[in-house]
Amino acid sequence: MTTPKPWLRNLVLVLTVLMGVGSATQSRINGSLSAAIGSGPHAAAISFGVGLLLLIVITLFRKDARQGVRRIATAVRGRELPWWGLLGGACGASFVLAQGVAVPFLGVAVLMTSMVVGQLLGSLAVDHFGLMGAPKKRITWMRGIGATLAILAVVLIGIDAGMDLEMVGLMLFSACSGFLLALQLGITGTVRSHAQDSISPSLLNFIVGFIILAAASLLSSALGWVDFTGFPTEWWLYLGGIIGVVYLFLIASVVRTIGVFVLSLALVGGQLLGSLIFDLASGHASWMLGVAAALAFVGITVAHLGSRAK
Repeated sequence: MTTPKPWLRNLVLVLTVLMGVGSATQSRINGSLSAAIGSGPHAAAISFGVGLLLLIVITLFRKDARQGVRRIATAVRGRELPWWGLLGGACGASFVLAQGVAVPFLGVAVLMTSMVVGQLLGSLAVDHFGLMGAPKKRITWMRGIGATLAILAVVLIGIDAGMDLEMVGLMLFSACSGFLLALQLGITGTVRSHAQDSISPSLLNFIVGFIILAAASLLSSALGWVDFTGFPTEWWLYLGGIIGVVYLFLIASVVRTIGVFVLSLALVGGQLLGSLIFDLASGHASWMLGVAAALAFVGITVAHLGSRAK
Protein backbone atom coordinates (compact mmCIF):
# COMPACT_ATOMS: atom_id res chain seq x y z
CA MET A 1 0.00 0.00 0.00
CA THR A 2 1.50 3.35 -1.08
CA THR A 3 1.82 6.28 1.30
CA PRO A 4 -0.40 9.23 0.28
CA LYS A 5 1.45 12.34 -0.88
CA PRO A 6 1.60 15.21 1.66
CA TRP A 7 -0.57 17.50 -0.48
CA LEU A 8 -3.21 14.78 -0.77
CA ARG A 9 -3.22 14.15 2.99
CA ASN A 10 -3.57 17.88 3.65
CA LEU A 11 -6.40 18.15 1.13
CA VAL A 12 -8.22 15.18 2.66
CA LEU A 13 -7.67 16.64 6.15
CA VAL A 14 -9.32 19.91 5.12
CA LEU A 15 -12.15 17.93 3.51
CA THR A 16 -12.62 15.96 6.74
CA VAL A 17 -12.87 19.14 8.82
CA LEU A 18 -15.49 20.39 6.36
CA MET A 19 -17.31 17.07 6.82
CA GLY A 20 -17.45 17.86 10.54
CA VAL A 21 -18.84 21.30 9.71
CA GLY A 22 -21.36 19.47 7.50
CA SER A 23 -22.44 17.41 10.50
CA ALA A 24 -23.06 20.63 12.44
CA THR A 25 -24.94 21.94 9.39
CA GLN A 26 -27.17 18.86 9.48
CA SER A 27 -27.96 19.60 13.13
CA ARG A 28 -28.81 23.20 12.26
CA ILE A 29 -31.07 22.14 9.37
CA ASN A 30 -32.90 19.48 11.38
CA GLY A 31 -33.34 21.92 14.26
CA SER A 32 -34.80 24.49 11.86
CA LEU A 33 -37.04 21.80 10.34
CA SER A 34 -38.33 20.94 13.80
CA ALA A 35 -39.11 24.58 14.56
CA ALA A 36 -40.84 25.01 11.19
CA ILE A 37 -43.19 22.02 11.53
CA GLY A 38 -43.67 22.08 15.31
CA SER A 39 -42.38 18.57 15.99
CA GLY A 40 -38.93 17.13 16.71
CA PRO A 41 -39.95 13.49 16.05
CA HIS A 42 -41.54 14.39 12.70
CA ALA A 43 -38.45 16.39 11.71
CA ALA A 44 -36.22 13.41 12.52
CA ALA A 45 -38.49 11.05 10.56
CA ILE A 46 -38.49 13.36 7.53
CA SER A 47 -34.70 13.66 7.62
CA PHE A 48 -34.26 9.90 7.91
CA GLY A 49 -36.87 9.31 5.20
CA VAL A 50 -35.03 11.53 2.71
CA GLY A 51 -31.76 9.73 3.46
CA LEU A 52 -33.48 6.36 3.09
CA LEU A 53 -34.89 7.26 -0.33
CA LEU A 54 -31.42 8.32 -1.50
CA LEU A 55 -29.87 5.07 -0.27
CA ILE A 56 -32.59 3.00 -1.97
CA VAL A 57 -31.81 4.71 -5.29
CA ILE A 58 -28.08 4.13 -4.82
CA THR A 59 -28.66 0.47 -3.95
CA LEU A 60 -30.76 -0.07 -7.08
CA PHE A 61 -27.85 1.12 -9.23
CA ARG A 62 -25.06 -0.68 -7.35
CA LYS A 63 -24.63 -4.43 -7.82
CA ASP A 64 -22.33 -4.76 -4.79
CA ALA A 65 -24.96 -3.06 -2.60
CA ARG A 66 -27.70 -5.40 -3.81
CA GLN A 67 -25.46 -8.39 -3.11
CA GLY A 68 -24.77 -6.96 0.34
CA VAL A 69 -28.50 -6.78 1.07
CA ARG A 70 -28.87 -10.44 0.13
CA ARG A 71 -25.92 -11.41 2.35
CA ILE A 72 -27.44 -9.55 5.31
CA ALA A 73 -30.79 -11.26 4.74
CA THR A 74 -29.06 -14.65 4.61
CA ALA A 75 -27.14 -13.89 7.82
CA VAL A 76 -30.36 -12.86 9.59
CA ARG A 77 -32.25 -15.97 8.46
CA GLY A 78 -29.35 -18.22 9.47
CA ARG A 79 -28.98 -16.39 12.81
CA GLU A 80 -25.34 -15.69 11.97
CA LEU A 81 -25.92 -11.98 12.56
CA PRO A 82 -26.56 -11.24 16.27
CA TRP A 83 -29.94 -9.71 17.11
CA TRP A 84 -28.26 -6.48 18.14
CA GLY A 85 -26.89 -6.19 14.60
CA LEU A 86 -30.29 -4.77 13.63
CA LEU A 87 -30.16 -1.97 16.22
CA GLY A 88 -27.62 0.31 14.54
CA GLY A 89 -30.41 2.34 12.98
CA ALA A 90 -31.97 2.93 16.39
CA CYS A 91 -28.68 4.44 17.59
CA GLY A 92 -28.49 6.76 14.58
CA ALA A 93 -32.14 7.68 14.94
CA SER A 94 -31.52 8.84 18.52
CA PHE A 95 -28.99 11.43 17.32
CA VAL A 96 -31.23 12.79 14.56
CA LEU A 97 -34.08 12.95 17.08
CA ALA A 98 -31.80 14.87 19.46
CA GLN A 99 -31.08 17.34 16.66
CA GLY A 100 -34.77 17.98 16.11
CA VAL A 101 -35.70 18.17 19.78
CA ALA A 102 -32.68 19.89 21.34
CA VAL A 103 -31.30 22.37 18.78
CA PRO A 104 -34.28 24.78 18.94
CA PHE A 105 -33.69 25.11 22.71
CA LEU A 106 -29.95 24.53 23.20
CA GLY A 107 -28.41 25.75 19.96
CA VAL A 108 -26.06 23.73 17.76
CA ALA A 109 -22.88 24.17 19.84
CA VAL A 110 -24.36 22.84 23.10
CA LEU A 111 -25.88 19.86 21.26
CA MET A 112 -22.66 18.98 19.43
CA THR A 113 -20.45 19.38 22.50
CA SER A 114 -22.76 17.19 24.58
CA MET A 115 -22.91 14.65 21.74
CA VAL A 116 -19.14 14.33 21.21
CA VAL A 117 -18.60 13.94 24.97
CA GLY A 118 -21.24 11.20 25.05
CA GLN A 119 -19.56 9.56 22.06
CA LEU A 120 -16.22 9.60 23.88
CA LEU A 121 -17.76 7.98 26.96
CA GLY A 122 -19.47 5.44 24.72
CA SER A 123 -16.20 4.50 23.05
CA LEU A 124 -14.60 4.04 26.47
CA ALA A 125 -17.46 1.74 27.49
CA VAL A 126 -17.20 -0.27 24.26
CA ASP A 127 -13.47 -0.79 24.78
CA HIS A 128 -13.62 -1.49 28.52
CA PHE A 129 -16.51 -3.96 28.44
CA GLY A 130 -15.95 -5.35 24.94
CA LEU A 131 -19.44 -4.34 23.83
CA MET A 132 -20.85 -5.27 20.41
CA GLY A 133 -18.17 -7.87 19.84
CA ALA A 134 -15.29 -5.41 20.23
CA PRO A 135 -12.08 -6.65 21.88
CA LYS A 136 -11.61 -5.49 25.47
CA LYS A 137 -9.06 -2.71 26.02
CA ARG A 138 -7.99 -1.22 29.32
CA ILE A 139 -8.73 2.44 30.02
CA THR A 140 -5.38 4.23 30.23
CA TRP A 141 -4.78 7.19 32.52
CA MET A 142 -4.63 9.52 29.49
CA ARG A 143 -8.06 8.38 28.34
CA GLY A 144 -9.37 8.93 31.86
CA ILE A 145 -7.97 12.48 31.93
CA GLY A 146 -9.39 13.16 28.47
CA ALA A 147 -12.84 11.99 29.52
CA THR A 148 -12.68 14.14 32.67
CA LEU A 149 -11.79 17.25 30.63
CA ALA A 150 -14.63 16.54 28.20
CA ILE A 151 -17.14 16.14 31.03
CA LEU A 152 -15.88 19.40 32.55
CA ALA A 153 -16.62 21.09 29.22
CA VAL A 154 -20.28 20.04 29.47
CA VAL A 155 -20.43 21.32 33.08
CA LEU A 156 -19.08 24.71 31.91
CA ILE A 157 -21.80 24.86 29.27
CA GLY A 158 -24.43 24.18 31.92
CA ILE A 159 -23.03 26.88 34.20
CA ASP A 160 -22.95 29.36 31.31
CA ALA A 161 -26.60 28.69 30.45
CA GLY A 162 -27.97 28.63 34.00
CA MET A 163 -28.50 24.85 34.30
CA ASP A 164 -32.30 24.72 34.48
CA LEU A 165 -33.93 21.29 34.61
CA GLU A 166 -35.14 21.31 30.99
CA MET A 167 -31.67 22.15 29.68
CA VAL A 168 -30.03 19.46 31.81
CA GLY A 169 -32.48 16.91 30.40
CA LEU A 170 -31.82 17.95 26.80
CA MET A 171 -28.05 17.92 27.33
CA LEU A 172 -28.25 14.43 28.85
CA PHE A 173 -30.39 13.29 25.92
CA SER A 174 -27.81 14.70 23.50
CA ALA A 175 -24.98 12.99 25.39
CA CYS A 176 -26.89 9.69 25.39
CA SER A 177 -27.37 9.97 21.63
CA GLY A 178 -23.60 10.39 21.29
CA PHE A 179 -23.06 7.34 23.52
CA LEU A 180 -25.34 5.34 21.22
CA LEU A 181 -23.44 6.58 18.15
CA ALA A 182 -20.32 4.95 19.60
CA LEU A 183 -22.24 1.68 19.90
CA GLN A 184 -23.45 2.11 16.32
CA LEU A 185 -19.86 2.03 15.03
CA GLY A 186 -19.38 -1.43 16.50
CA ILE A 187 -22.77 -2.63 15.28
CA THR A 188 -22.21 -1.37 11.74
CA GLY A 189 -18.78 -2.98 11.66
CA THR A 190 -20.34 -6.35 12.51
CA VAL A 191 -23.03 -5.97 9.84
CA ARG A 192 -20.42 -4.89 7.28
CA SER A 193 -18.41 -8.06 7.91
CA HIS A 194 -21.47 -10.06 6.79
CA ALA A 195 -22.49 -7.73 3.95
CA GLN A 196 -18.97 -7.29 2.51
CA ASP A 197 -19.84 -3.79 1.30
CA SER A 198 -20.44 -0.40 2.91
CA ILE A 199 -23.78 0.64 1.38
CA SER A 200 -26.12 -2.14 2.53
CA PRO A 201 -25.31 -1.72 6.27
CA SER A 202 -26.18 1.98 5.94
CA LEU A 203 -29.40 1.04 4.15
CA LEU A 204 -30.30 -1.31 7.00
CA ASN A 205 -29.58 1.42 9.55
CA PHE A 206 -31.79 3.91 7.73
CA ILE A 207 -34.65 1.42 7.34
CA VAL A 208 -34.66 0.54 11.04
CA GLY A 209 -34.18 4.15 12.10
CA PHE A 210 -36.99 5.41 9.86
CA ILE A 211 -39.44 2.80 11.18
CA ILE A 212 -38.65 3.80 14.77
CA LEU A 213 -38.91 7.53 14.08
CA ALA A 214 -42.12 7.15 12.08
CA ALA A 215 -43.66 5.21 14.97
CA ALA A 216 -42.44 7.85 17.45
CA SER A 217 -43.98 10.59 15.29
CA LEU A 218 -47.36 8.86 15.12
CA LEU A 219 -47.34 8.17 18.86
CA SER A 220 -46.36 11.72 19.82
CA SER A 221 -49.14 13.11 17.61
CA ALA A 222 -51.71 10.68 19.00
CA LEU A 223 -50.82 11.64 22.57
CA GLY A 224 -50.89 15.36 21.79
CA TRP A 225 -47.23 15.90 22.67
CA VAL A 226 -46.48 17.76 19.43
CA ASP A 227 -48.36 20.00 17.02
CA PHE A 228 -47.27 18.83 13.56
CA THR A 229 -48.20 21.58 11.09
CA GLY A 230 -47.42 19.69 7.86
CA PHE A 231 -44.50 19.32 5.49
CA PRO A 232 -42.46 22.49 4.92
CA THR A 233 -42.22 24.23 1.54
CA GLU A 234 -38.59 25.39 1.93
CA TRP A 235 -36.43 22.96 -0.08
CA TRP A 236 -33.31 23.35 2.07
CA LEU A 237 -35.07 21.92 5.12
CA TYR A 238 -34.97 18.51 3.39
CA LEU A 239 -31.18 18.49 3.03
CA GLY A 240 -30.42 17.00 6.47
CA GLY A 241 -30.93 13.41 5.34
CA ILE A 242 -28.86 13.92 2.19
CA ILE A 243 -26.00 15.39 4.24
CA GLY A 244 -26.15 12.35 6.54
CA VAL A 245 -25.74 9.93 3.61
CA VAL A 246 -22.92 11.95 2.03
CA TYR A 247 -21.22 12.08 5.44
CA LEU A 248 -21.23 8.26 5.69
CA PHE A 249 -19.77 7.79 2.20
CA LEU A 250 -17.05 10.41 2.66
CA ILE A 251 -15.92 8.86 5.95
CA ALA A 252 -15.56 5.48 4.26
CA SER A 253 -13.59 7.12 1.45
CA VAL A 254 -11.05 9.13 3.46
CA VAL A 255 -10.31 6.87 6.44
CA ARG A 256 -7.61 4.95 4.55
CA THR A 257 -5.84 8.16 3.59
CA ILE A 258 -5.54 9.83 7.00
CA GLY A 259 -6.31 6.99 9.44
CA VAL A 260 -8.96 6.62 12.13
CA PHE A 261 -7.10 8.75 14.71
CA VAL A 262 -6.73 11.87 12.54
CA LEU A 263 -10.19 11.29 11.05
CA SER A 264 -11.82 11.30 14.49
CA LEU A 265 -10.07 14.49 15.62
CA ALA A 266 -10.70 16.33 12.34
CA LEU A 267 -14.39 15.42 12.43
CA VAL A 268 -14.81 16.55 16.03
CA GLY A 269 -12.88 19.74 15.33
CA GLY A 270 -15.12 20.49 12.35
CA GLN A 271 -18.28 19.66 14.31
CA LEU A 272 -17.38 22.01 17.15
CA LEU A 273 -16.13 24.75 14.81
CA GLY A 274 -19.24 24.58 12.66
CA SER A 275 -21.57 24.58 15.65
CA LEU A 276 -19.87 27.67 17.10
CA ILE A 277 -20.15 29.47 13.75
CA PHE A 278 -23.88 28.75 13.55
CA ASP A 279 -24.48 29.85 17.14
CA LEU A 280 -22.43 33.02 16.65
CA ALA A 281 -24.53 33.85 13.59
CA SER A 282 -27.75 33.35 15.55
CA GLY A 283 -26.55 35.14 18.70
CA HIS A 284 -26.51 32.03 20.92
CA ALA A 285 -22.74 31.79 21.47
CA SER A 286 -20.75 33.18 24.41
CA TRP A 287 -17.07 33.21 25.34
CA MET A 288 -17.60 30.44 27.90
CA LEU A 289 -19.26 28.27 25.26
CA GLY A 290 -16.19 28.74 23.08
CA VAL A 291 -13.93 27.79 25.99
CA ALA A 292 -16.06 24.71 26.69
CA ALA A 293 -15.93 23.60 23.05
CA ALA A 294 -12.15 24.03 23.01
CA LEU A 295 -11.85 22.11 26.29
CA ALA A 296 -13.98 19.29 24.87
CA PHE A 297 -11.70 19.09 21.83
CA VAL A 298 -8.59 18.97 24.06
CA GLY A 299 -10.18 16.24 26.18
CA ILE A 300 -11.06 14.15 23.13
CA THR A 301 -7.55 14.64 21.71
CA VAL A 302 -5.97 13.47 24.98
CA ALA A 303 -8.34 10.49 25.10
CA HIS A 304 -7.47 9.49 21.54
CA LEU A 305 -3.76 9.81 22.28
CA GLY A 306 -4.33 7.58 25.29
CA SER A 307 -6.01 4.97 23.10
CA ARG A 308 -2.85 4.79 21.00
CA ALA A 309 -0.54 4.39 23.98
CA LYS A 310 0.95 0.94 24.41
